[in-house]
Amino acid sequence: MTAHRPLRPAGTLGTLGLLLLLFLTLLPAGPAAAAEGPKDRKAVFGVQPAGPEKPDQRPHFSYGVTGGAAVRDQIALWNYGSEPLTLAVYASDAVNTVDGGFDLLAADKKPTDTGSWIKLAKNQVTVKPKSHVIVPFTLTVPAKVTPGDHTGGIVASLSGTGKDAEGNQVRLDQRVGARVYLRVAGAIKPELTVENVRAEYHGTLNPFGTGSATVTYTVRNSGNVRLGARQAVRVNGIFGSSVTAKGVRDLGELLPGNALTVTAEADGVAPLVHASAVVSVQPVATREGVDPRLPSLTRTVSIWAVPWTFLALLLLLVAGFLWRRRRRRTDRRVAAAETDRARQDTRAHPETPETPDKELIVQFTRLLTRRTAAGAAAAAAVVLAGVGVLTVPTASAAPLGTAKVNPATGTDETSIDLTTSAACPAPATNVLVKVAGKGFPAEGKNVVGNSPLTTYPKDPNGAGFIVPLTMTMRDYANEAGFTTLEGRYDLTVVCRKAFGSETFGEFTGSVWFTSDTVYQDTDPGGTPTGTPSGTPSGTPSGTPSGTPSTTDTPTPTDTGSPSATATEGDTVGVSTSIPPSTAAPTTTDPASSGSSGAGGSSGSGGGDGGGLADTGTDPVVLGLLSALLVAVGALAVRWARRRGLITFGSN
Repeated sequence: MTAHRPLRPAGTLGTLGLLLLLFLTLLPAGPAAAAEGPKDRKAVFGVQPAGPEKPDQRPHFSYGVTGGAAVRDQIALWNYGSEPLTLAVYASDAVNTVDGGFDLLAADKKPTDTGSWIKLAKNQVTVKPKSHVIVPFTLTVPAKVTPGDHTGGIVASLSGTGKDAEGNQVRLDQRVGARVYLRVAGAIKPELTVENVRAEYHGTLNPFGTGSATVTYTVRNSGNVRLGARQAVRVNGIFGSSVTAKGVRDLGELLPGNALTVTAEADGVAPLVHASAVVSVQPVATREGVDPRLPSLTRTVSIWAVPWTFLALLLLLVAGFLWRRRRRRTDRRVAAAETDRARQDTRAHPETPETPDKELIVQFTRLLTRRTAAGAAAAAAVVLAGVGVLTVPTASAAPLGTAKVNPATGTDETSIDLTTSAACPAPATNVLVKVAGKGFPAEGKNVVGNSPLTTYPKDPNGAGFIVPLTMTMRDYANEAGFTTLEGRYDLTVVCRKAFGSETFGEFTGSVWFTSDTVYQDTDPGGTPTGTPSGTPSGTPSGTPSGTPSTTDTPTPTDTGSPSATATEGDTVGVSTSIPPSTAAPTTTDPASSGSSGAGGSSGSGGGDGGGLADTGTDPVVLGLLSALLVAVGALAVRWARRRGLITFGSN
């Protein structure tokens, strides 16, 4: 019994000791955490333009000045918190961030432009809770200064300490600023350039799958005014397919002398050996900026999209074929040796009946040598392919609905999308787009090649699909050999298959050019008109028409200035700048520019007979098919000759 008595008080004291130790351990943690809490809180303060006595409603500071001018103004510093704040106040130059945003130089970097021209009455201000302080400043412009836009800002900064995600003590610098836009009088030069366009293809392990492409380029403001830009990037395949890169944002404001590097990713690029990346940048005005009225900048770079996985599979198949072929040759040699031995045995023993030789199906004599036969087969394949192309009849398509032109108004440099009112019928797998009107061929000009329907996105607001034009109306006019766009032009989406001339309906939309650069999707005269005809090519007829008709010239309409800030949303289509033809412009007979009648004038395309332009078939595809026919014919002749079905006489 006595052996167990000392254990009880020892156990009790041990328990109390553990509780006391735990209490002492947790006791310092409370005050320390409470002390660190306020340090992690962020103060709430702001700045805004002000008058001499109170803040005003200006969104930023904006001045138009000349060299040597001086401007006096005020800025208000707000403290929205419940404790006093001591803020540092200074001016700095504006720069663009890596993603195109607006920012000011860091506090440790000395300004050399607008920020160096601003002198504040105070550089440190204490602001009471729930109040503001007005600080005067003077902006003095140097006498010798370059004309155009100069941009900076006035910053209010609060320095403190805090902890990062890993718990390390770091220095925090909260900054807010008011922008300062300065326009110095002189020659204005709006200009953007697109530089260092690069593209790289990323393949896939699936031999029949699609890969992706990365397109990188630099947009530089090489002028002297602030500019925005609308951007689009597409990857075009050799057979007319087109993939639009996602996530390419418009530029809201690119400052003079600044540059921005853009990286775009395009998925679903087919590995067809060769493709091209097209970058389109349309300069636009910024808020309170200058309307640049500049054409779209288009840059194209080639991409080698080699299907390495498919080629490896093909090489493996060819290696297997050659091995099998070699094995068959070995088997035939063994069989031939056995046949020779059997014939020798037959001659040695005449009583054994001789096996008759294999009868030849075809035997060519010297009149048809090996080279002559191979040449004839190749020529026949090419002729058959050519006849198949040239004799394809032109099929007229039934109207299925309309194609809405987006945007509804624009210029000859605007990138246009066509949204159909419905989907193509079930037999159709491909579409192409034609444009018809004054200056284009009578049968229309193919402006979007024969492409699979899966290339184009569905209309999210309807049952149709969206087809972007690969170039602008100005580019198509330049390709057709004329420079003046006027009157009505029909844009027709034709539903069809990949090969052949059969069509399954079409969707048509129209635009009217009220001047040589401005279009709208409604008839300015308010009266329906027939399908426009192409402009006749060649020398105009010397015989005047019976009764000359007069055509009222539509009144040009002014287009509104682009929005102050480039809007976020879908990207624009791609336009490709192509210089006008150096040939002399085609003289057009006024009498022949009306609607086409039964006689119809022929354009630069192929008249009533079906041709390559009517079928929409890519000439590269036809060339490959012709080469395939030649190869199949040569292999067939070689196969028959190896088996003794065909023999050639000696030369």
